Amino acid sequence: MPSADLPSVAENGPDVSPRNAVLGLLTIRITNLSELLRRSSTIAYRRRFDLSWIEWRVMSQVGEHAPLSLNDLADLLNLDRGQVSHAVKALAGRELLSRSRKPGGPTLIITLTPEGDSLYARMVAFAVARYEFMAGEIPREEIEQVARVLDALSHKAQLLLEQERSAGDPAP
Repeated sequence: MPSADLPSVAENGPDVSPRNAVLGLLTIRITNLSELLRRSSTIAYRRRFDLSWIEWRVMSQVGEHAPLSLNDLADLLNLDRGQVSHAVKALAGRELLSRSRKPGGPTLIITLTPEGDSLYARMVAFAVARYEFMAGEIPREEIEQVARVLDALSHKAQLLLEQERSAGDPAP
């Protein structure tokens, strides 16, 4: 059932106003930028830190938010719990992450080891250098404006996701 907040193309016909055309192009540009950044960072983090795409994302979130449960980590990453579990196991095997049981329960608590903390610090320095390369010449006011727009779009995208989840899966 279509939301009252979101016009249905089937009911109202496509709205090809200039504003909607620009929004469509903007979302495509954001998607393309995201994919380019993902691809280049995957190569860079593999080369510099011997981390896969999922592993460096796990390291970044554990470094930022530890201690984390596996479920919390999967939620932060918007990834399947199995994928995250596999990456955590691999990183623990390399002694970059520590996994311990929460007292009184089966929940695993994930933190950085001292070696993982050192790697995380190098990852942050590298990420800052990449950011400076990309955005260093853009005036601060423009960066702040883009950040506000991205925050607003992210909020709306989250609402769309919640709307789709509440509608349930389509019939097979």
